[in-house]
Amino acid sequence: MTKRTLISILMVICLTSCSEKFKTIDPTDFNKKISTRTDIKSVEQLARLFYDFPENEGIPHLEIESRELMDNKFEVTLIHDNQQDDSQRATKLILIAEQKNDTWSILEIKENWRCYQGRGHTDWGIEYCN
Repeated sequence: MTKRTLISILMVICLTSCSEKFKTIDPTDFNKKISTRTDIKSVEQLARLFYDFPENEGIPHLEIESRELMDNKFEVTLIHDNQQDDSQRATKLILIAEQKNDTWSILEIKENWRCYQGRGHTDWGIEYCN
C-alpha cells in the first residue's frame, strides 16, 4: 500500500466518523436520581443504570467500553445491538461522567442509532427508522 493510499483511507475514516450526528440528552433528572447513591462502583455500572432497557425484550446484547479522560472524568460508550425491534437495530449512548468521592454524576449524554436494512439509515445517525 502506498503512502498516498494510506493517507486517503485515513481521511475517509476521519470524515465519516467525525460526521456522526448525536442527539443530546439532559442528565439532570438522572443525576438527581443517583445523587445519594454510593453503591455505583464503576462507570460501566452507571451506564447500565442509565440505559433503561425494557424487561420484556429479553436479555440485551450490550457492548460497553470506557476510558478515563482526566481528573476522575470518564467516557463510556454503551452499544445495544441486535435489538428486538422491527426497525431500529442498535442504540449507542456516550456518557461523560465524573466521580467525586463515592458518588457519580453525568456531565454529558449523547445518543444515536442504526436501523435494520431497508428500514432507514444503517450507519449511526439520528434520523428515525421506519
